[in-house]
Amino acid sequence: MRRRFLSVFVALMMLSVLPLSALAAETLNGAKLYSINESAILEYNVVYSADVSGAKVVDKSGNGIDTVAKLKEIMGVPDAPAAVLSTDTGERTLGKAVVADLAIDDSGKIANVTVTKVRTRPVVGISWKSDKIGSDYKGFAEAFERNGAFAVFLPQVKSAEEAKEVLSKINGLFETGGEDWNPALYGEKQTPHGSSGWNDARDTSDISLMQQAVAMDVPLLAVCRGEQGFNVAMGGGLIQDIPYYLGQKVIAGEIDESRVTGVFEDKGYNKWDEETQKYVNVSADCKEHPHYRVQIDGLIHSGGTGYHNLKSGENIGILTGSKWLYDIIGDTSIDLVATAHHQATNPEKLGKGLTIAAYSSDGIVEAIEHRDSLFALAVQWHPERDALKDTRGVDVDQDLCNAVLGALVKYAGTHADGPASHSSSSSGCNAGAAAGLMALLAMPLFFYVKKKR
Repeated sequence: MRRRFLSVFVALMMLSVLPLSALAAETLNGAKLYSINESAILEYNVVYSADVSGAKVVDKSGNGIDTVAKLKEIMGVPDAPAAVLSTDTGERTLGKAVVADLAIDDSGKIANVTVTKVRTRPVVGISWKSDKIGSDYKGFAEAFERNGAFAVFLPQVKSAEEAKEVLSKINGLFETGGEDWNPALYGEKQTPHGSSGWNDARDTSDISLMQQAVAMDVPLLAVCRGEQGFNVAMGGGLIQDIPYYLGQKVIAGEIDESRVTGVFEDKGYNKWDEETQKYVNVSADCKEHPHYRVQIDGLIHSGGTGYHNLKSGENIGILTGSKWLYDIIGDTSIDLVATAHHQATNPEKLGKGLTIAAYSSDGIVEAIEHRDSLFALAVQWHPERDALKDTRGVDVDQDLCNAVLGALVKYAGTHADGPASHSSSSSGCNAGAAAGLMALLAMPLFFYVKKKR
């Protein structure tokens, strides 16, 4: 990654001029602190931990935190949000969100904690899927809370008015993955291998929430199905089946046949029958009129290991002109993104106010943004899947997963602070990134050891 290369380059340049004593300590600026347990182990930056028992605590936030005990008290005791559909955070033992600079000694223990910011946690609402809250949604909630928010599980929304009421009580909206979308929402009927198994109640709830989030300027992060639905909510359309869509591109000569790396056997698909109002399996249709369904450039958007790379190149990867995504990731490519989708945003039917922020090399849209909003980013992959741990034994960059989730928490905090704070955030991250780089080049170099929990 570009940012990692820069860190290594600066380190090598400065090693020859630093005294050996400077290498005895390591420093980590801007760490998100989560909790301190009974064994004095501090959990920070979602997946890391270290012994803080002998640390010196200095408070630059004005909250009078001068001991480990006081730091522990203000962060509170971690507890899970109640597994109920509500916008109310309820009574919690988890306390305030704390950001600090950590100095780690050569034994791996934290020697110094310099508290730089303490704030009340903004509320992030997780969109409704069903009335039962499963373990996956509880995992999403924990990830957002480790990133500095309070999480709640939103109730089903049936109208724009209900969406306004729900959104008025939270500071950020997370739209999750799931079923296909009803193609009637964007003026189409089911295409071969296209939309099936859609959930009209969920479609209504999600679209109402996303439309009103934009109207009310409530920060929004959408993933996978949520990304597709964000385009639909803004008046756009979808590619109903990526392999079939790419096959048509090959047949039309728009993609060279040499790039085809996989062909699906066309055994049939489930087709919606208007007369019976049921799905019926259509196999004869495929035998008589086979549908050319392919993979391009080795990219598997659904199936396989559940991951693919997002390589940079001309007009692909993460676009440097994106308002948020490029600055969040810090590069134009990601080694692995978690994917599980056969539908995608149709780049020829982009919703009103949306811009594309990333493409994979086969032309599939990987991210979209609504740049007139305080924050409205939608990505085709699942950063939340691996935010807490590598779920499938794949070496995913968890820092990048949490960078995306943390961006929503950051802007949810801006929303919670009120309109006066919006202008300072609207300048984007480019200036901040440049300032951070200049500070890095001007200061002595320290290293820090990451210790996963």
